[in-house]
Amino acid sequence: MPRVRSTPPRFDVPQLTAHALWWLWFLAFTGGWARLSSSARGGLWLVGVALVFWNYAVLHNHMHVAIARPRAVRWLVSRTLGLACGFPYRGYVIHHLNHHRFSDGPGDWGQRRRGEGAFGYCVRSVFAPWLWPFALMKAVWRSAARHGQRAELLLDFAVVDGTLLGLIIWRPTLGLSFWALLLTGQICIHWLNLAAHFGTDPTCRDALAVTSTSRLYNHVFFNAGYHQAHHVRPHVPWFELPSFTRELASRGQVRPGLVSPFAPIHPRWVARVAKQYSARLCDARTDSTTTSEAPSVDIS
Repeated sequence: MPRVRSTPPRFDVPQLTAHALWWLWFLAFTGGWARLSSSARGGLWLVGVALVFWNYAVLHNHMHVAIARPRAVRWLVSRTLGLACGFPYRGYVIHHLNHHRFSDGPGDWGQRRRGEGAFGYCVRSVFAPWLWPFALMKAVWRSAARHGQRAELLLDFAVVDGTLLGLIIWRPTLGLSFWALLLTGQICIHWLNLAAHFGTDPTCRDALAVTSTSRLYNHVFFNAGYHQAHHVRPHVPWFELPSFTRELASRGQVRPGLVSPFAPIHPRWVARVAKQYSARLCDARTDSTTTSEAPSVDIS
């Protein structure tokens, strides 16, 4: 197995900068809400959705390789990244580690259900954490078995839900707009998970996830497109993923049919995934395959 040669920095400046921009936006959004016109609120709202999506790339990387290594700073950033994306941090970590264990196959809590379309999957996945305690939240609670994890889980729910509730009580339109922003951003995030495992096979080491080689997407989102390499070894730092992908490809661990020059958010990729899952939704009652079987397609 290839070895990682670089040591993550004490402070990952590019990713911390992305998170700092969210904080600047959040202060402007909440502090200036009463003085802003409707058009200005709408524009700032759209910027907020983009920042939620961008900060999810940071949150995802931080769960595997801390973007700030000093313990106190790492603890604080974990809470604030969770707030930025609307995910109670510790709960999402547990959920995400389950995803890595099963790679969108049977046992993955985030797996698409039989007969479920892409839009239905995204909406269901978004609302599940907000309507705690659903079965998913019970599974997360049972898995929070290590010392202090349940207290941390409760704290993280208090940070996210408490902030939202406080904003709604303070300024109802502001709070509800912020919630709608988080929900919209989370739909995009869950779509990303769906697209990143389109056509994959959790039983095959070379087909755990899709690889996007889009230079723009990977430059902006910290190499999130190299998802196959990430699933093979989740703790590889984001700046090592391109070279690690090349090493895996040389060893036959990157399936060519699951490599695409398009980003998962590219309209062509979105249309293909949506069309395929819509067709499977129509055939669900007569199709004998399980949801763990991904459609056999070439996404390139």
